[in-house]
Amino acid sequence: MTALVEQSLSSARWVVQDSTFSDDETERRATGISQASKMPLSLCRFIARHGITSQTLDNFLEPRLRDILPDPFVLKDAEAAITLICDYIERKQPIGLFGDYDVDGACSAALFSLCLGQYGVPVYCHIPDRFSEGYGPNEAALTSLSQQGAELLITVDCGITAHAPLQAASDAGLPVIVVDHHKAGPSLPKAKSVVNPNRLDDDSGLGYLCAAGVSFLVLAGVVRECRNRGIEPVSGQPVNMLNYLDLVALATICDVMPLISVNRAFVRQGLKVMAQRRNIGIKTLMDVARVDHIPSVYTLGFMLGPRINAGGRLGQSSIGVQLLCAPDADIAATLAWRLDELNTQRKSIESDIRQQAEDQAYALLQDNPDRAVLVVSGTGWNEGVIGIVAGRLKEKFNKVSVVISFDEAGTGKGSGRSLAGFSLGNAVLAGYQKELLVSGGGHDMAAGLGIEKDKLDAFYQYLETEAQAHFTAQGIPQKEHIIGADITVGGINIGLVGWLDDIGPFGVEFAEPRFRITHCRLKNLRWIGAEKQHLSVSIDDSTAPPLRAIMFHCADTPLGQTLKQQGVEGVFQLVGRVQKDSYRGGDAVQFMIEDIAVQPAF
Repeated sequence: MTALVEQSLSSARWVVQDSTFSDDETERRATGISQASKMPLSLCRFIARHGITSQTLDNFLEPRLRDILPDPFVLKDAEAAITLICDYIERKQPIGLFGDYDVDGACSAALFSLCLGQYGVPVYCHIPDRFSEGYGPNEAALTSLSQQGAELLITVDCGITAHAPLQAASDAGLPVIVVDHHKAGPSLPKAKSVVNPNRLDDDSGLGYLCAAGVSFLVLAGVVRECRNRGIEPVSGQPVNMLNYLDLVALATICDVMPLISVNRAFVRQGLKVMAQRRNIGIKTLMDVARVDHIPSVYTLGFMLGPRINAGGRLGQSSIGVQLLCAPDADIAATLAWRLDELNTQRKSIESDIRQQAEDQAYALLQDNPDRAVLVVSGTGWNEGVIGIVAGRLKEKFNKVSVVISFDEAGTGKGSGRSLAGFSLGNAVLAGYQKELLVSGGGHDMAAGLGIEKDKLDAFYQYLETEAQAHFTAQGIPQKEHIIGADITVGGINIGLVGWLDDIGPFGVEFAEPRFRITHCRLKNLRWIGAEKQHLSVSIDDSTAPPLRAIMFHCADTPLGQTLKQQGVEGVFQLVGRVQKDSYRGGDAVQFMIEDIAVQPAF
C-alpha cells in the first residue's frame, strides 16, 4: 500500500486503499462509473479499487440472492443433514436444538425453530447458561432434550469441538447433526452429519459465513427437499425463506463476518426485511431501543445485537431466542424490556472490569513495551463481558488481547481478540492440543478458552512466542488508516451521504470509506461531553464554508494531549467518515474525525 502519512499525531500510518489495478486503470474505471451513475468521483474511486466497474455496478448496488446463493449441497455433509431432517419432518418426530448464547447462536436457533415449526414439527431448544454450563453442548443438557422428547439433535453455532458430549448422545441412541462455522480440528465429533464450511475437508469456499448463514443454506435445502417430497407446511402456504433474512443479517453483522459475496446480499436484503418489521420480537426490540429510522448496520451491531447478547452475558441465555421466536406482542414486550434492563447492567459491569484490565495492561507494557500480546486476568470477573473488554484492550493498545476470569478454585474462562495477520483461533486451538488449555477455539480474530491458573504463565509465554513469530521483524504492525479517497469540504454534502447508503452495507472486508481532507485549518476548537473527552472543531479548506467535525474519546490519547499542548495553529490533514448530522437535522452533514496529521510543507 502507498503511504500518505508515515506517522500521524496518534502515531498511525495512513495508506491508500489497495487496488487490483494500476492508478491509471483505477482512475479510468472510476470515471466510467461516475459517467454511468452520476456518483461522486471520490466514491467511484473507492469502489473501483474494490474491483467494481460500470458493467458490474447494478449487481453490486442491488445484489440478488437468486443470482449468487450457493446450492446447499456444496457444503460437505449438507445433503445427508438435509435428507435426515426431512425424514424427521415427514414423520413429525420431535427435534432438539442446542445453540450458543450469542447473537449468532440465537439467530441460528430461531431460524431452525421458526422454519421447522411451519411443518408442525415439535421443536425443543436449549441455550446453555454461560456460567453454570459454559460454551457448547454438555451431556446433561443433551440428556434433558432427549427426555423432553427430542429424537434428533441439531447443534447450531457450536458442537465442532464437543467430542465427548456428542459421543455420549450418539451412544445413547440420539442422532446428531452439527451445524457450525467455527474452526475444526483434524478429527470431527461423532455425528450423522457435520455441516461446517471451516472443517478441513470442506471445499465450498464458504468459510466466511456465520452459523446463521450456514443454517439458512441448510434450511433452504430442507424446504426444497420437502417440496420435492410433497411435504406441505401446516398453513398450506409455501415457506418463503427470504422472510428470515433479517435474522441472517443480524447474525452476520454481530458475528463480524466479512461483507463479501453472499454475505453482502444477506445483509442488504435482510435490512429490507427488517424494515418491514415482520418478526414480532425484532420489531419490539427496535421499539424498546428507540429505533425510529430505517435499520442499518449500526442498528444491528450497536442497538439490537448488544441487547440480545445481554441475556447470555448475564446468565439469562434463552431470552434472546425466545424473543426472536415470540408469537405475540405481549410476550415480545416482556422479553425485550428485560433484555434492555440486562444491557444496562452489562454496561456498568463492563466499565468496572475494563478499568481493572487496563490498569494491568499498562503495568505489563511498562515492564515490556514490545509485547505482542496482553493477557490480563481477575478472580470473579463477569465472564459475560470479558470478550468486550478484550476488544477494548486490542483497540486501545493495538495488541493481541486475552481477558481471563478465574473462579475461586483457579479455573478460568477467557476471551481474546487478535490483530490482522495472526489467527488467534488457530493459536488457541493449538494451545489446547498442547494441553496448555482445558478448551479452546474460535476464529482468526476472536477466540475463547478454558484454562487452569497454574498454566497461565506457560500459556502467556506460548501465545507471545506464537504472535511474535507471525509478525514482521519490525514488531507489532503499526496501526493503519486505509484511505478510500481524498475529498474536499466542498464535496461533503447530503448527496454524498445518500450515495454512501447506496453502496453499503459496510463491514469486514468492505469497510466504510475513510476520506482524507488535506490543507485545512481547524477552527472553533472545543472539548465537549460530560468529562470533556470529545473534540469539536470546524474544518476550513477554503473550498466551502467551514464544516462541523467531531472526534470522540480522544482527550486523554496522545493525539488529544498534543492538541491541548500545541493548539491547532497551522495546516493539517484529517482522515475520517462522512455522515448525516442527526443533531442539526435537515441536510446537515458532519465529518467524524479518526486521526489528524500535520500537513507537510512542499
